[in-house]
Amino acid sequence: MGKFAIESQLTSLRQLLTMWRTIIFVISVAVTIAPTNSCIERRRSKENGDDDGYYCVCNAVYCDEAPNAIKPFNPAEYVLITSSKSGLFFNVSNGVYENVEETDQETVKSSPLGKITINRTDVYQTILGFGGAVTDSVAINIHDLTHETSDHLMRSYFGPRGINYHFIRTPMGGSDFSTRPYTYAMVENDTSLHYFELQTEDYVYKIPTIKRAQELNNGKIKLLTLPWSASPWMKTKNSWTNNCKLRPEYRQVWADYFVKYFEAYRRNGLEFWGTTCQNEPENHKYIPFAHTNGMALTAEEERDWIIEHLAPTLKKNGFEHIKIFILDDSRLSLPDWTKTVFQDQKARDIISGTAIHFYLDDLIGPSVLDEIKQLFPEKLLMYTEACAAAFEEKDKSVMLGSWKRGELYAINIIESMSHWVSTWIDWNIALNTNGGPNYAGNNVDSPILVNSTADEFYKQPMFYALGHFSKYVPPNSVRIGTTSENTEGIQNIAFSTPDGGVVLVILNLNEEEKEILIIDPKKGTTRINVLGKSINTMKYW
Repeated sequence: MGKFAIESQLTSLRQLLTMWRTIIFVISVAVTIAPTNSCIERRRSKENGDDDGYYCVCNAVYCDEAPNAIKPFNPAEYVLITSSKSGLFFNVSNGVYENVEETDQETVKSSPLGKITINRTDVYQTILGFGGAVTDSVAINIHDLTHETSDHLMRSYFGPRGINYHFIRTPMGGSDFSTRPYTYAMVENDTSLHYFELQTEDYVYKIPTIKRAQELNNGKIKLLTLPWSASPWMKTKNSWTNNCKLRPEYRQVWADYFVKYFEAYRRNGLEFWGTTCQNEPENHKYIPFAHTNGMALTAEEERDWIIEHLAPTLKKNGFEHIKIFILDDSRLSLPDWTKTVFQDQKARDIISGTAIHFYLDDLIGPSVLDEIKQLFPEKLLMYTEACAAAFEEKDKSVMLGSWKRGELYAINIIESMSHWVSTWIDWNIALNTNGGPNYAGNNVDSPILVNSTADEFYKQPMFYALGHFSKYVPPNSVRIGTTSENTEGIQNIAFSTPDGGVVLVILNLNEEEKEILIIDPKKGTTRINVLGKSINTMKYW
């Protein structure tokens, strides 16, 4: 064979190889940016100086989906998911990292750009997951939709193209997000709990809703529960509110009540992962005239009741696997509450961690979380309740399309998880357009609002802000370190994921767009443009 013929064949082979490389790259991009249903947007008009914004409409025939971040064939490629005040929701784009060795290191060092450096060797807590609450109000709102529309709502949270919730918190009996106050032991002086029984709210609303979530997520949902109040006849005053406590002679009855509840839900096919002892036991200090059901409790009382009554009663009845958490109230109670409980070795041996609500976080810094973790490193820190408008005027309970409230969620998740929190659970996953029902008039906002009259529901910026974490930071991810330069008004947090990926979440609180240099010593460097008022999730392998 002549030299010309050999060179001609080599040229053909090179062209063929180039063609296949191009095809593979195109396929990798197509797989990474898999088509997904986009948002049907509506815009909220600016009212009373409030920030305006967009929200997405879902109904019986259509609902937008959360895109999956799929590992591309091109190892240098990354996926970027963006939501913004300007109306982007889970918008997917992609880019490529440059090799570190091929990058001009002097340019990197002297760059005036914002810089975020990923430090994979700085390893912190394991993430258990994200979730929300199924209260009576939530389940009633979902029940009032047609099956097709409610299926879209449930899939939005728990389905494979939803935002990957793995926790549900549900009240043990009634909460303020019920149509009435109630417990399962309403017969006076029934100390044997002979008349204990679940209610219509359980059988018709909560249990079917939770089971639908479990089916969508292949039974992987972790259930967490707690009471708002004991029956008034068990309390020091015949009252539903937090102006009184459990009577000492009913402490064992109250532990038996927990077991009766777990048994009743087990008969209905649901098992609990964890429990706390009382919702907001220190509310009486901060909201002394609350009209909602509640019950006061001290750290010493909680500690002793767990040691002497709850833990042994759970063990005796085959529920020792249920994890027990303390507090379930704001950071105002920290670190003293946790210290009081865990300085008792018996309590420390029994209890799994501390549950915290995000309310009033602006009054006490996150250093209290670091202090607790340093003192009791084996104990979990969980955020178990958050909602917007908890302390605002009633006419602002619901603000459709509020980007500011989406930022509120993202800021808190970044701050709390940057200080050892492993789980972040929202409050009601779906309320009506008035922020209820709530028998006490304590209406608040929610990531999803239900308009049952129109048989549709609305996904708010809060929903997408949550999804930027919950969808792409699955259980068993681990927080890793980052350092930032020239990033005023920009917050970030990073995780390694079980599939070998790295997830970086960037929140831009500024109105202006910002160019950010991302540096991963193991991967390379890349520049991304971060839109003003946006949240961005970047994933690469």
